Amino acid sequence: MNVRCYTLDFTLESQHVKEVVSSLFHTILLHRTFGKISYKKESTYSIGSLGFRDNDCSRIDFTYCSVNSSELANDIEKQVSQFHSELRGSVNAGLTRNGTIALEFYEKKKARWPFAAEFFTWERWEIKVELVSATSTAEQQRRQEVIGSELAEKIFYVTQMINKSDYVPKTPDIANDIGNVYHTRYQDIHPYLFRIKHWLIDAPVNQSVGTSVRKLLNYT
Repeated sequence: MNVRCYTLDFTLESQHVKEVVSSLFHTILLHRTFGKISYKKESTYSIGSLGFRDNDCSRIDFTYCSVNSSELANDIEKQVSQFHSELRGSVNAGLTRNGTIALEFYEKKKARWPFAAEFFTWERWEIKVELVSATSTAEQQRRQEVIGSELAEKIFYVTQMINKSDYVPKTPDIANDIGNVYHTRYQDIHPYLFRIKHWLIDAPVNQSVGTSVRKLLNYT
């Protein structure tokens, strides 16, 4: 199975990382989540309504829409906060200012005994972040304005790509197989199976821009 991969690059101050990543992940999951799926009999099921809510960023002039699920929001907050904390700590230690956080959607394929089930990723969204620090209040204000505009463009790009008529897993015919396609741990929603990964990129803080770019290209 071919994996659809999308990469979004940002140069951000520390205070903007969590809101930028969260707004993008929530936007993607908004299009990859259904209301609760209930089975009546084989191949017959109904899909419940999906609630939405608007979220105003506190440090960026931007509002985004997300699934109205506190459980899902808490899961994303936990993962994004961990990424932000590790990236910020690495910069403070003089190690690297570059990191990537990825949202992957996958499907579980059952295997005959004694083989273990297999997991196939069918879509991946990577957000690459370079952490920088403003040298003045004016520069900080300028960056904040630029980020809001850039984020709007990236959100528009996400909606364009995610609505293309490409492969998405089919809803199973029987209730027992629903966990092969959707997360079942949420009370009121069924998002496609997803996982969030993050890692830091080996590029010391005091490196030149050219060297950092070469290392990034080699890594990818």
